[in-house]
Amino acid sequence: EQYLANATEVGQYTIDALQEIQARHPSIGAVRGKGLMIGVEFVKDKATKEPNEGIRDMIEKYGFQYGLLLLGCGKSTIRLAPPLCLTKQEADEGLEIFEHAITLAEHEQGMR
Repeated sequence: EQYLANATEVGQYTIDALQEIQARHPSIGAVRGKGLMIGVEFVKDKATKEPNEGIRDMIEKYGFQYGLLLLGCGKSTIRLAPPLCLTKQEADEGLEIFEHAITLAEHEQGMR
């Protein structure tokens, strides 16, 4: 029960933070999820929503280089599925690395 409450609270906190990150990054087409099971979809263009598998793969690689294990799913989505005991501080640490990886990948693809 404690973990369920934490997943709800920290999950919403994380989704809100990801939506702020989405506003700063042209490669993020959608953020969706429930609790701590969250998907971030990467696109070539926000208007057409054309999937961008290449940048998704780069973000996974850069995340790993900086200590964040990410899992791709579907065509161009990264699935975030941290433990249910994740704290807001831990979420912030992971989100900082995640955004850095997105920035590096966008630069590599000439999106910024």
